[in-house]
Amino acid sequence: MVGQNSSLGGGIVAATTLFCVNYVFKYLLYRFPKLQGLIAGEPKVLIYKGRVHEGNLAKARISINELIETIREHGCASIHEVNLAILEIDGNISVLSNDFNQRTVHERKKVGKHQKKNSN
Repeated sequence: MVGQNSSLGGGIVAATTLFCVNYVFKYLLYRFPKLQGLIAGEPKVLIYKGRVHEGNLAKARISINELIETIREHGCASIHEVNLAILEIDGNISVLSNDFNQRTVHERKKVGKHQKKNSN
């Protein structure tokens, strides 16, 4: 787990350290909201009323082909159908279309024991 140490104790120390560091960061972000922009970043508008914001696309290092692929995944055939597309701070791209009546968020795929199983 930690370097050459693959013992249970080493794994527990590594996991505990990660949990503590995560807790400290979350607390600092909660206590000092101005740190949010520095550490986590801010959402970026990629498309507004069918027009692509090239500057934000370049800052986010997203190609136009990746953006088009994402809006197709949200059920829009072209960029002109999208009213608003935002790159969220967690890396997801939210897409609003049809005058904001239909909102979709491309979520990360969840894998593991927590998935619902069919009980047939």
